[in-house]
Amino acid sequence: MSDNIRVLIVDDLPETRENVRKLLQFESDVEVIGQAGTGEEAVEMAKELQPDIILMDINMPGIDGIGASQKITEIVPTAQIIIMSVQSDPNYLRRAMMAGARDFLTKPFGGDELTAAIRRVHDKRPARSAVVQQPQYVQEVPGQSAAQRPDGNIIAVFSPKGGAGCTTIAINMAVALSRREYRTLVIDGSLQFGDVEVMLQMKAMTSIADVSDPNQELDPDLISSVVQMHKSGVHVLLAPPKPEMADMVTEAGVKKLLDTLRLSYDYIIVDTSSYLSEVSLAVLDSADRIVLVAQQSLPSLKSIKRFFDLCEILDYSPAKAWLVVNKATKQRISIKNIGDALKKPVIAVIPEDPIANTKADQGEPLLAGQDAKRPISQQILKLAEHAIKELSEGEQGSGSESQEAEQTGLLGRLFSKRVKAGG
Repeated sequence: MSDNIRVLIVDDLPETRENVRKLLQFESDVEVIGQAGTGEEAVEMAKELQPDIILMDINMPGIDGIGASQKITEIVPTAQIIIMSVQSDPNYLRRAMMAGARDFLTKPFGGDELTAAIRRVHDKRPARSAVVQQPQYVQEVPGQSAAQRPDGNIIAVFSPKGGAGCTTIAINMAVALSRREYRTLVIDGSLQFGDVEVMLQMKAMTSIADVSDPNQELDPDLISSVVQMHKSGVHVLLAPPKPEMADMVTEAGVKKLLDTLRLSYDYIIVDTSSYLSEVSLAVLDSADRIVLVAQQSLPSLKSIKRFFDLCEILDYSPAKAWLVVNKATKQRISIKNIGDALKKPVIAVIPEDPIANTKADQGEPLLAGQDAKRPISQQILKLAEHAIKELSEGEQGSGSESQEAEQTGLLGRLFSKRVKAGG
């Protein structure tokens, strides 16, 4: 059987189909196995030919590209669909993803852009033996009904100082948990300038903005159309593609989303913004544990101390925040002195290693390949094991603070706590 990427081209214009074919004819690993001129023909050819990739025009007479994609996703779940359209409107993107598309190309596009999209989608596809092609919103445990399935755990990775390495820790914790066969989702909660997209070489065609309306019905089809799957097996919910779209994500919407995701994932890892907004506080409230990332510097430790003070004001459980020192070296403030100064145990010490920046630039997790054996990777693995051990014992960290967060905002909550304390 050929190892080539088998492609079906679907467009109602013969000249467009031919142009796309010509763009691919010199690619040694890509084979065009058929062309269809209508949505109906595309469905039949997909069933017969079982292509790896379908290049689908969105505007066609009869069944359009959206309708054809929906049908193909149901009957040929191994086929990956890339939508082609002259329209780049976000509504088209969202409709395409909800229909099962894995990427979106705006016409006209060049050969490099086309082949890059085909290889990107093909590389990140689940195995052909998978039952469904999209990330599974609900995954049953043998012998366990949905009613018996325990709610998942939310871990927020947070630092009050930017540049602490939260994204690296969040991504690699998620990879470590996924490799333990836990259903794991990583969310980019840095809504304006998140880095998960580039650090995993993904494309923000859909984002948390698509599923954070508190009045929205969060059904399995919608969730699975917005969540993407990384080749590591981790499911990913990206930040909005434009900074101004961050305003679409609300406190109430985030809380509803996280409560819903608990039902489908064992672990939800949120890479949280260092800025304490109503939305980021909603994440911290909902989290069972907070991985609080510090560095060996006085400004970092001052900010960490202030955050621990805030935890007391907000009535967070003392066990809720885990102190983690990242980018650690022997030339800076000692780990013992950090623990003594903050009067908190240091849960993990992650050493400084230039490979972290290298892997980030390459869009690869640290836990991929031989780098998984490096001390930095091993410490993140230990942090993931600590999470499994602690959270499996059942002490939850959210509780009353999440309920109170529904009733009032950040400033109101802080003011009310101070009044109660006589401040």
